[in-house]
Amino acid sequence: MASLLQSGLKLGALALVCVALTFGGARKAEATSVPQQVVEIEVAFDYAMAALQAGQPEVAIPVLQSILAEDPKLTRVRLELARAYFMAEQWARSREEFFRVLSGDLPEPVRATVLAFIRQIDARRGFDWDLSIGFTTAGNTRAYDSETVDLDVGGLVLPFSYDRPVERVPAIKANGRMNFRRGFGAMSGPNSNTVGFASFGFDLLEAEGRRYDDLQLSSKFGLRRLSQKATTSFAAFATARRYAGRHYEDQFGLEVVGERRSLLGGSAYGRLSYAQVDNHLNSGLDGDNLRAMAGFRRSVGGRAVVGTELAYERRDTDEETQAYQTYEWSVYSTVDVRNGWTLRPRLFLRHKDFMNPSAAFQADRDEMIYGGSLRVERSDLFIAGAYTPYFQIDLERGNSDIDAFSYDSVGVQVGVERRF
Repeated sequence: MASLLQSGLKLGALALVCVALTFGGARKAEATSVPQQVVEIEVAFDYAMAALQAGQPEVAIPVLQSILAEDPKLTRVRLELARAYFMAEQWARSREEFFRVLSGDLPEPVRATVLAFIRQIDARRGFDWDLSIGFTTAGNTRAYDSETVDLDVGGLVLPFSYDRPVERVPAIKANGRMNFRRGFGAMSGPNSNTVGFASFGFDLLEAEGRRYDDLQLSSKFGLRRLSQKATTSFAAFATARRYAGRHYEDQFGLEVVGERRSLLGGSAYGRLSYAQVDNHLNSGLDGDNLRAMAGFRRSVGGRAVVGTELAYERRDTDEETQAYQTYEWSVYSTVDVRNGWTLRPRLFLRHKDFMNPSAAFQADRDEMIYGGSLRVERSDLFIAGAYTPYFQIDLERGNSDIDAFSYDSVGVQVGVERRF
């Protein structure tokens, strides 16, 4: 890990030299009459840079975030924030900020350096971990249009009633990851390198009692191949899920992931996975699961990302009436606005097709689902030194020819997430 940080600092020095060449003239021109706000920003920026030079990214990050809260378009400040997250080993945040800055006003050599940082992040070696804890609600968030459905039983139509009341109870949501990586020199060269990796994680939803408790454990082992503009990986994975205190389901499968990046902030990416499913509560749900996703995203203005995705899932089960396939299209964005707010909106449209619906239903059970979410983060407010607050709302509407499968759903989360 020490060698990785040393390499990162060398790359950071090169980036600063290039950026200084770009912005140095403008700073000299304003030496005679500098607004007080600019002076305050310069003082704060110099303080953050001194902290980075002293190897204290945890000191620099809140300062750089406070500057961006005043003006999210400051490309150089965002570049240093990305480097600070890199030094703090907050890889996902560092990668996100480096990607955003690609659409800023940067000379081409600096863009190449930014791509090299992203490659360094994907190729990192050794051990790292992450942990986040938040507050949300558990329970059934769907309000169905009807609780009854007419079923054809041997030619006799009989009503059947469900019991699905809307219920929300306070809950704690936590997730964590441990990652191990090791380079393979024999499989690496001057333009590409190969890293072996292993990952172990958990996702936990804990509410009062056991009714809505949900725990999923996951592991993944594979190889990652990297070049300056591309990352691909191949891995085997396994997941185990416990729901309401009972062993619910296991999955074992293979996954291929890829991404291609450009100097101007574009990224094409995709994922393909296949898994065998073993359900411990209902053998009729045993089967296999195929998932495919392709997307494109682009950095905009040095402070935002916009993207779109197409996804497909096919679930084949031993109980044929439970088999389905879904098609989904979504658009999303991440944008920093003033006063330290980050907005993450997402809209989607999904069609769920039950491939072998039960003949007992009097109408088509297929669903057309649309909805969206909005996550709001306060990036310049730190709680307990390293955590920032967030709020998220999820809205969903499902339409089916059968009222008992048409619904409205509203979900809310409020919590904190670790920044460094």
